[in-house]
Amino acid sequence: MGHELMARERTPGRGILPAAFAFLILVSGSAGAQTMYTCVANGRTYSGDRPPPECSNSDIRELNRDGSLRRVIPRPLTAEEQKARAIEAKRKAEEEERALAQRRRDRSLLEAYASEQEIDVARTKALTSSNAVVQRSQVRLDRMAEERKRLMEETEFYKNRETPETIKRALANNDQERAAELKIIKDAQSEMQRINDRFDADKKRFRELVSQGSQPAQRTY
Repeated sequence: MGHELMARERTPGRGILPAAFAFLILVSGSAGAQTMYTCVANGRTYSGDRPPPECSNSDIRELNRDGSLRRVIPRPLTAEEQKARAIEAKRKAEEEERALAQRRRDRSLLEAYASEQEIDVARTKALTSSNAVVQRSQVRLDRMAEERKRLMEETEFYKNRETPETIKRALANNDQERAAELKIIKDAQSEMQRINDRFDADKKRFRELVSQGSQPAQRTY
C-alpha cells in the first residue's frame, strides 16, 4: 500500500494540515513502513503507516511492527491549554525563585549569628539611633511645653485687650515646631517597629533552623 492511508473511517473535506503535523507526516513517510500510527478521533479509529490527517488534534500512538507501543505523540495544545501551561510554568518558576531566595536568607542568617543572644545584641545596636532621635525630640518637646506655658501666662494680661502679634506668632511657631517634633518621633517609632519586626522574624527563623539541625556560625573567643 506504500504510504497510502489505511483508515477505518475517512472524513471528507479535510482542511490544510498544521505545518508541524505535515512535517511529521513527511518525516514518517521517508522512514519507510517501519511503524504504524493510530488514533481515536470523533469516536472513530484511524490507522496508517504515517500519521493520519484525521489525527491532527488527537494523541497518536506510534506502534512497532509487532504492534507494541513505541511512543505516544501528544496532540497539539489548545490556546487555553497553552495559556494554562504558561501560567503554571510561571508559578513554578516564581516558587523556585522564592525557595532559592529563602535558602540564601537562611544561609546568611546562620553565617551572621552564633546564637539568639547575638541577635538580641544586634537588635539593640540597630535601635540605638532611633532611640536617640526620640530622646532628642522629647527634650525639645519638653522645652516647647515650658515655652508655651510661659506664652499662655502672658496672654492672661490681655484678657480684655488684643493679644500682641509677637505673642500670637510665638504661639503659632510653637505649634508648628511641636508638630514637626511629633512627626520626627512618629517616624522614628515606625522605624523602630520595622527593626523589631525584622529581628523578631530573624530570631524565629534562626530558632527553626537550629531545631532542624542547621549549624550556625562558630565563634572562637
